[in-house]
Amino acid sequence: MKDLQKIHAQLIKTGLAKDPIAASRVLAFCTSPAGDINYAYLVFTQIQNRNLFVWNTIIRGFSQSSTPHIAISLFIDMMFTSPNTQPQRLTYPSVFKAYAQLGLAHEGTQLHGRVIKLGLENDQFIQNTILNMYVNCGFLSEAQRIFDGAMGFDVVTWNTMIIGLAKCGEIDKSRRLFDKMLLRNTVSWNSMISGYVRKSRKYGNIEMAKRAAKHVNELDPNESSSFVLLSNVYAAHSHFEEAIEQRLSLKEKQMDKEPGCSLIEVNGEVHEFVSGGRLHPRSKDIYHALDDLGMALKEMG
Repeated sequence: MKDLQKIHAQLIKTGLAKDPIAASRVLAFCTSPAGDINYAYLVFTQIQNRNLFVWNTIIRGFSQSSTPHIAISLFIDMMFTSPNTQPQRLTYPSVFKAYAQLGLAHEGTQLHGRVIKLGLENDQFIQNTILNMYVNCGFLSEAQRIFDGAMGFDVVTWNTMIIGLAKCGEIDKSRRLFDKMLLRNTVSWNSMISGYVRKSRKYGNIEMAKRAAKHVNELDPNESSSFVLLSNVYAAHSHFEEAIEQRLSLKEKQMDKEPGCSLIEVNGEVHEFVSGGRLHPRSKDIYHALDDLGMALKEMG
C-alpha cells in the first residue's frame, strides 16, 4: 500500500488523480483484499467524470467490506448523480451482495424488480446473487421460485440453494437437491455436513456427515471447515471424544476458523451476531434467553 500511495501522490502532483483512466488502477488495487477500502474511497472522491469501471470498482469493494451499507449508498449516488454513467450488468451483483450481508431482503426486492424491468433477471451472474440474497435472509419461497424458473444452472446456483435449504432446517429438501447435483465441490459437501448439525439426533446423520467430510478432504485436504462441522456433528450427538479428535486434527494442520457472523433485520433495524460475541447491546438478555431455551429443549428430550 505504501508504494501505491506514493504513486497516487504523484498522480495528485501531476493532476492525473482526477482522471478516471489514470486513477482507476490505483482504485482497483485499493479495493482488492490486499488494499485499503478507506483509502480507495479517498481515491474515488478525487476522480472527476467517473466512468462505469470506477463506479463498479468502488461499489464492489464496499460490498465485500465490513461496511456494505456504503456500497448501497454509492449505488444510489450513481443512479441520481451520474446521469451519463448508469448501472449496468456488472453493477447489480455487488449491490445484491451488500443487501445479503446486511440481511435487507425487503429492500433488495425493489432492486430485483428493477432488474426484471431491465430484462436482466436471466443473467446467470445476477441471478445467483439475487438467489444468495434471498436464501441468506431466509426468504426460501422466493429463492425456490427463482431456482425453479432459472434458465440455466451452474455450481454456484446449486450450492446457493442447497446451502439455503440446509441453513433453514430443510435438510431433506437440501439432500434431494444435492442428490440431483452432478458436479459437486467442497462447498456442496460442507453444506450437507452443516445441515446434519441442525438435523435431529439420529445416528444415521453422523454417518452421512462423515461421508460428506471424507469427500471434502479428498477434494481439498487443506479445507478446514469440514473438521469444524464434523466436530459439531459429533458434539451434537454427545460423541465428545470424536469431536475433540476433529478439533485436534484441525490444530495439527494449523488451520484457522473464522468466527461465524449473522445479520438479521427486525423492525427496520439490522442486528449483527458473531459466534461467541457479547458486543450486542442486549447480549445478556439474548444469552439468558438461549439458556432458557436450552433448558426447555433438555426437558423435552
